[in-house]
Amino acid sequence: MDTVSATVRQILDDIRDNGISKALEYTARFDGIELAPDAVIWDITTLPPAAIDPLQKDAMDFAITQIRAFHEATKPHDIQVEQAPGLILTERMVPLERVGIYVPNGQYPLISSLFMTAIPAQVAGVQDIVVAIAPKAQDPDPVWIYALQALGIRTVVRLGGAQAIAALGYGLAGLLDPVDLIAGPGNQYVAEAKQELFRRKVTGIDVIAGPSEVLIIASPGAPPEVVAMDLLAQAEHARDAHAYMVSWDAPLMAEVQRVVTTATMHRNAPLGPIDWITVSSPWEAVAFANRTAPEHLGLIGKEAEALAPQIRTAGALFVGWLAGQALGDYVAGPSHVLPTAGTGRFLPGLSTRTFTRRMSIIKAQETMPDAYLSYGQVLAAMEGLQFHEQSLQTRHALRSQSKDVPL
Repeated sequence: MDTVSATVRQILDDIRDNGISKALEYTARFDGIELAPDAVIWDITTLPPAAIDPLQKDAMDFAITQIRAFHEATKPHDIQVEQAPGLILTERMVPLERVGIYVPNGQYPLISSLFMTAIPAQVAGVQDIVVAIAPKAQDPDPVWIYALQALGIRTVVRLGGAQAIAALGYGLAGLLDPVDLIAGPGNQYVAEAKQELFRRKVTGIDVIAGPSEVLIIASPGAPPEVVAMDLLAQAEHARDAHAYMVSWDAPLMAEVQRVVTTATMHRNAPLGPIDWITVSSPWEAVAFANRTAPEHLGLIGKEAEALAPQIRTAGALFVGWLAGQALGDYVAGPSHVLPTAGTGRFLPGLSTRTFTRRMSIIKAQETMPDAYLSYGQVLAAMEGLQFHEQSLQTRHALRSQSKDVPL
């Protein structure tokens, strides 16, 4: 068993078995913050309104409005189908009861991650949302308080890392009830803790977010500085963030490389790697992109933008030089919590659908055609399921005898 998995399992087991005492012990060890038990849960509604910079307030308000508008417009709705006379089928979208949102809180407050997870949950109809944010020595941060109050979030758990995931999944006796699903990005310990709780059937989870990535397909005429900034915007996430430039235009690629070199000449902070992929044609670029299934995929330049209909696997697609991952990360509207590491081939990004369950409803009335009962019997017999067959046969016989079927 690798070190991350072993550590995470120990943390989950300890907090499951010992509750708040172990959560506080791990918080002191990993975050360097000593908390009293009664300081772990914040009721945001009891805090005074936060005073923040007016421009920051306007930016957050704008982002909230844009994100909410998109998710309201794309929220799934109930669908009813009259399959046949007397057979009414419904797909009902049922919001989850209680959801935990994990929000990273490192050197800077990742307000956008709160917006991109909590707002879709709210729009989906989740009534009870708990947010976990790692504690800091300077708490409460006015920016966090404003963001939480603007969303109407009430409960905040002041825990980070795997201990926060354990608390959300198992609850904390007398302080916090367990949640039905945990959403939000985090480091490898957070990701492993979410997966382990899912494996244990403790809670549902959203996508598993690995190291962030971007792939830019750039064609002749693309502004080199725009391409370079998109690559660097990705690379600055972390050492393991990954950026790719894909092009069949060698002079453009050389110019983008020059811009990147100049922009990073005096930078000391670490950057993730940038790969430079030369292809022979736009079609080869599409094939590479669809195999890679990047988290973010940008198309810059007229020829590149024309490839949009052929892109099938990206977590999010950005078309045109004005569209970039930073626009999507903050204010465009769709959630920036997206599948990574090739999982875009089979997983979607976070949305209102993440926080709903599809429930089928089958309503059968007296006018339903006999074929549904008779052919169902044939199929049950083929599978050797005697009482399935008899269940349908009994209904068929009662109808044939014109007897009342009990309601």
